[in-house]
Amino acid sequence: MIKSFRKTRTDAPYGKRRKLFKERGHHQNPGEKMTRHVISGVSIIALLLFCICTSGCVISAQNTTELQPVSAEHISEMDAALYPLTHLITKEMEQACCLVWKTARDLDGVPIDDPKVELALLKLRRDIPFSFEAGLFDTNNTLIASTEDLSQTMEIGVSKATTHYTKEDYQAAGSQCIISGYSRLLNNESGIVITAPLYDAEGTFNGTLRVGINTWALFAGLNEYVRHIYGYTLWVAQNDGIVIYDKDSQEIGKNIFTDSLYQSDTLQNAAKIIIDSSSGNVSYLFYDSTWVDMIQINAVWDTVYPGYGMEWRMVVTDNAEVKTTNETKTNLTIEDLKSFVEKAYVYAQTHTKEEALNAFNDQEGEFVNGEQYIFAYSMDGEVLALPYQPGLIGEDRFFMEDPNGVKVLHRVIARAKQGGGYVCYLYPNPDHDFAQEFKLSYVMPVDDTWLIGSGIYIQENPLSQDQYISWTEHEDLTYQVRNMQYLAKTEGIESVIEMIKDPNSELQIEGLYPFAVTENGIDLADAMNPEMAGTNQLGMINSLGMSIAREVISLAQAGGGWMYCLWGIPPSNEEQYVLIYVEPANASVYLGSLIILE
Repeated sequence: MIKSFRKTRTDAPYGKRRKLFKERGHHQNPGEKMTRHVISGVSIIALLLFCICTSGCVISAQNTTELQPVSAEHISEMDAALYPLTHLITKEMEQACCLVWKTARDLDGVPIDDPKVELALLKLRRDIPFSFEAGLFDTNNTLIASTEDLSQTMEIGVSKATTHYTKEDYQAAGSQCIISGYSRLLNNESGIVITAPLYDAEGTFNGTLRVGINTWALFAGLNEYVRHIYGYTLWVAQNDGIVIYDKDSQEIGKNIFTDSLYQSDTLQNAAKIIIDSSSGNVSYLFYDSTWVDMIQINAVWDTVYPGYGMEWRMVVTDNAEVKTTNETKTNLTIEDLKSFVEKAYVYAQTHTKEEALNAFNDQEGEFVNGEQYIFAYSMDGEVLALPYQPGLIGEDRFFMEDPNGVKVLHRVIARAKQGGGYVCYLYPNPDHDFAQEFKLSYVMPVDDTWLIGSGIYIQENPLSQDQYISWTEHEDLTYQVRNMQYLAKTEGIESVIEMIKDPNSELQIEGLYPFAVTENGIDLADAMNPEMAGTNQLGMINSLGMSIAREVISLAQAGGGWMYCLWGIPPSNEEQYVLIYVEPANASVYLGSLIILE
């Protein structure tokens, strides 16, 4: 089964897929595709504890402090949505652990300087698309090999594993991988770690294989599924109370028992019941999307056992934001948007920072008009102005991701540091019940310490129309780019370039368009626009004034990741929004692929 893990990507049933988005009411059984993507949809598990975040029951705590009864029918409906998710996450983690264990056994007795080590780690990272990196550690927990592009936070022979296990721990685990708790990883990201022991040629324990897992990537796709299909949402917590996934990423990593945010009586009671019992249902009061008012949230949960030493409580709640109207109170053009931000910039330059932030946070002021408002962040991601979500002022949102993995503040700050401009991401629309919609923002630096911006919600975009990118397509995109990385090592970059150019090569996946570009902006290969090969794309600007090549290069040089942009689609070259995933092949060549949002 492990040997054929990703071969289904070229099998006929898999390659026939056409629809990238699933609409509400399309009750596709998620298991149909999960079995073809062993590690793809992986992960509803996250939802568990995170439900604590927004709202669900329409009963405001301003009006009542008592929990209202919930019908058995409603609980039954929620259980029906939860069951397939726990089943899928169980299977996904089994497959991930199986891959890690098999790779560890393949590397037993292999010298660290053997080229087989690097290739095995790259292949493992490719086959677990929700992984951050894979690395080998010696018996002193020191990093000795890694797929990660090393930075100040990681150094071969120096950096230490953030979780430590002994030989006795692995003996107790037997043939199971050990699953760590949620923590900060060596690459400065946060997540969990799957660990397996390594042995030398004589069978003596001599180190570990560790794979860092991005719990956001693991669960976000399934959260989108359950939100759009059933109108529920997910959060996931460890059995010690630490949230490992929530749709509001600033909640992840917090402990529901000890964090000050979660100290209400009903929530503490619910948290204890959830953690103490492997399954059940409960209700509690918590903040709505404004982070000011409180509402009743109803939850059902079950337990997933992802590997040795860990339990995850997977929680489905009825507090998903559901869009109830397509009406918008603003009809601003992108030029109006830019002018609005420039007006706020002038205000910030002619007033004190305190005066400016007070004005930007005033819901009745001149810088707030329906969905149109000024936001402000420090250059390290601290919320300074967010008029419709005042409860988030002071929060660190640097690592915030949208449902498709785009690191919103990373992109916003990077754009501001370039002098300003447009950036795209998904964000809750306060005019539409805080439902996630596709947002085009214009940002400007006020000085080198903070920035301002504003956005308009693009209602014509499919992601604003109750549609979403299926987790299988998202995983395909990740897999394709990481497969190019792997092939660049095994067969050479020139071979990968030829595969990109060949529409019938083993690299191709229907609906995706791979490309390769150099650090100087030279298009090496482009599956969508073959005629662009050999041209310099740095000067090619889209209608938003963005150089797509510069944005791709910037993202790749930061280690890779996700972004949206407007892209000219042949043969007419009419611009459409696309989602791009990019990773470096080496220091001078970057590999990516895109999916059209249509």
